[in-house]
Amino acid sequence: MPVDSLRTISELDRFAWNAICNWSKHTCAITSYNGIDYAELTRCFLWDKVARAIRKQTDPNRFELEQSILASRTVPTLRKPHPNRLKFWLKRSLKSFQTWRDVQALRSRSFLYVPHAHPTLCTIVEALTRSIKVVAPEKSFDAISGLHWIRSPLGSDAPNLAQVDAIHRGIVEGLQAFEIELLPQDAIVLRCQIAQLLLRTKQIHTELSMLRPAAILLFADNHFPVQSYVFSARQLGIKTIMLQHGLDCEHYCLDEAYADVISVWGISRFQRYQAQSNRQPEQIHVNGNPDYDRFCLPTKLDCSGEYWLWATRPHRPEKCYSPSRHPQEGVQILEAILAALARSPHARLVIKPHPLDDVALYQTCLERSPFRDRVTVSTESVRSLFPKATIVISEDSTIGLEAMFFGKPVIHAHFAESQPVLPFVDYDAALPAFSSEMLQTALQTVEHLSEAEQAKLFAGQQRFIQAFAGQCDRQAQTRIIAMIQDLLPD
Repeated sequence: MPVDSLRTISELDRFAWNAICNWSKHTCAITSYNGIDYAELTRCFLWDKVARAIRKQTDPNRFELEQSILASRTVPTLRKPHPNRLKFWLKRSLKSFQTWRDVQALRSRSFLYVPHAHPTLCTIVEALTRSIKVVAPEKSFDAISGLHWIRSPLGSDAPNLAQVDAIHRGIVEGLQAFEIELLPQDAIVLRCQIAQLLLRTKQIHTELSMLRPAAILLFADNHFPVQSYVFSARQLGIKTIMLQHGLDCEHYCLDEAYADVISVWGISRFQRYQAQSNRQPEQIHVNGNPDYDRFCLPTKLDCSGEYWLWATRPHRPEKCYSPSRHPQEGVQILEAILAALARSPHARLVIKPHPLDDVALYQTCLERSPFRDRVTVSTESVRSLFPKATIVISEDSTIGLEAMFFGKPVIHAHFAESQPVLPFVDYDAALPAFSSEMLQTALQTVEHLSEAEQAKLFAGQQRFIQAFAGQCDRQAQTRIIAMIQDLLPD
């Protein structure tokens, strides 16, 4: 189906996802090596590139800003082999020997391996070390005592270019069947990413072959490099466990479940996996988020505070995963908030950018604004900013949920043409702000909510918390630890 024949933005987003998942059916290129399906593993590299190719084709004028941002990016190059082959071979042999010695020191293979440090896993890993053997690569989880460390083996220094080119050619040919042509710069980036994927996956397979843990604990299972651990572990008969680390903030990208055992926060993610994932995990547990065990549920809406808080989602081109998303969205939201500031002379705005957002675009916008003296771009943690916020402006982000634990009124800003991913408004848990006018109206409305309106908003937030964060009974950590212990041999 030609891109130009699609009538709605939802059809366009769905078309892009279909191309990402099914390009391999339209090429004769070999995409599986050593039992690993790289057509599946490369999906995450195509999220932004396919969407971007379609945006350029369907709206070239709007694409000019994105093109200018991309032009400032450095184009990567393929890694070159080490000039001294003997020296590299000796170094790799030494690293492998060190890994082998570390594994021998563990004595038993009845341990949990945590290959990637992530904030989501810290609390659980620290608690697990009190009852089971937990192994992690050296220099990860530095603040946690009780871990057993291993030195990872060194992988190859150069990819198999024949395999790289075959997969790359397959993607380009397969996408052409959907009339999608990647940007030249994206095609170069993709080739380098494929090379890195092949190298890292091979190294991971060697790593797991030497370790042979009873299970692996991950914070995600659908993107590089953690997905390579899932695929390699599956080949080796090693069980993979994944803990949900955030809400579903993108259409389609999180539909598939890959890990063997998955712990989700609330019933919403559980039901979506059941309905959307082609591969069903062996087990899905609704355990809640252990990080939320520290929160007390509020008893009423709290409209007190000193400023409006806007916590952004990433809008940089690399994070626009659907054709309907644009890098301009963040600036457009900021411009709407600045227009609202003009009507509220005593209001202040604090912007908490996502770590992967492009702050420079906001700074440029603020430099032109006469109200910039009432705007602060904060580097503090967002949770430290919640208590003094009168209103929290959230996009499709976990931040919207977390604001509800502080009882704060939430405005859902969503300026994309697509439907929001998170149903804040459908649950009556937030006020809608799907355009500049709606956002300005919502900011005025929140400041004058009646007691009945506050009660309705608070009740919606409690329903949303239950559906998306779980029971919130301060027992999530206990449930997850018990789940993991039950999966490990005695």
